[in-house]
Amino acid sequence: MAEAQLDWYAVLGVERTATTKEITKAYRLKALKVHPDKNPDPNAAKIFHELSQAYDLLLDPAARAAFDNLLNVKVQAKERTDKYDTVRKKMKEDLENRENAFKRQQQDEKAAALRMQYEMERLKQENSKKRAEREAELLRQADQLAEAAATARQAARDEEASSLDTTLKVKWKKKKHAFESGSLKDIFTSYGIVDSCLSKNQGSALVSFKTIKEAYTAMKAHEKEDKGLEAFTITWAGGVEPIAVASLRAKDSSASSASSTPPNRTPITKPPANLSSAFNVSSSTAFTPAFSVPAFGDARSGFGGFPLEIPNFAPPPVFDAAAPIIDDYEAATLTRMKSRDNERKRLAEEMLKRDQEEEERQKVQTDMMDKKQKV
Repeated sequence: MAEAQLDWYAVLGVERTATTKEITKAYRLKALKVHPDKNPDPNAAKIFHELSQAYDLLLDPAARAAFDNLLNVKVQAKERTDKYDTVRKKMKEDLENRENAFKRQQQDEKAAALRMQYEMERLKQENSKKRAEREAELLRQADQLAEAAATARQAARDEEASSLDTTLKVKWKKKKHAFESGSLKDIFTSYGIVDSCLSKNQGSALVSFKTIKEAYTAMKAHEKEDKGLEAFTITWAGGVEPIAVASLRAKDSSASSASSTPPNRTPITKPPANLSSAFNVSSSTAFTPAFSVPAFGDARSGFGGFPLEIPNFAPPPVFDAAAPIIDDYEAATLTRMKSRDNERKRLAEEMLKRDQEEEERQKVQTDMMDKKQKV
């Protein structure tokens, strides 16, 4: 309560008509009770201060006269208020009610604004968390797709390595030697597991190993002029040395001494560009070949896991009937292998392209969601 609103007579406990002596007596009696040194009440100092103010004001004639005038004004205002008729009282009450209602409305609006701000902040945090979870999920899916693509590419490389890269082309002089598929398989089995051996006793054959390491072992033995391979000229069936062989050669080089002489390498020869280049072409005789590669082991399987049937070639090549047919089955098989290799590469490129398109689509969706959230 402000000091201007205190009734100093009530503070001292005297009437408005009290004399100076009565005011002094009342002050002394109350001062003994509320003095801070004697009263343990925490508010004792405040009460004693008000008591001293009342005493000083009422003992001063001018100050007491001004205070009496203030009390008279309040009494007169109260009397006027009491004399208001019912309508004026109602108007006054309505005005006060409207003012109170306006204050309550302001408080409600402020509370609603604070509540809305809180909800917006909460939604912002939740959306940020959900967006982070979605981004993590998209990254996880992208990692899975990349891993699947890498697995597919690795599988394609493994399949390639298990076919053309693991196959050696073996040649010998027909006039000096006569090798059959069984005898060739027995010779090369000492270097590794031979999946198949394709030969028509025409001085050449295709020997397919189970792994590229075994094929490299046989090639390395030939380069070192192994006694069991003196009669053969061996090259890679693909025409070039497989990339995986480079790592195998590096391991062998690091294991050998620095002064050792590198083994003699057999010159790499490329297979004919197409089947017709393997024949002597003449314009005298023409026919449409429909070759079928002989199968070894299971009649339903072909060499190195490839189909037996070789498609017709167009336009039909022209052959000399008197000229000998050289390595027709080998060239056809190599052509079939290369066709499969090209198909694998095409599928791998398509898979990589689909992965890139999927990543771009997910990126566009993420950008659109971010824009919607910002709006």
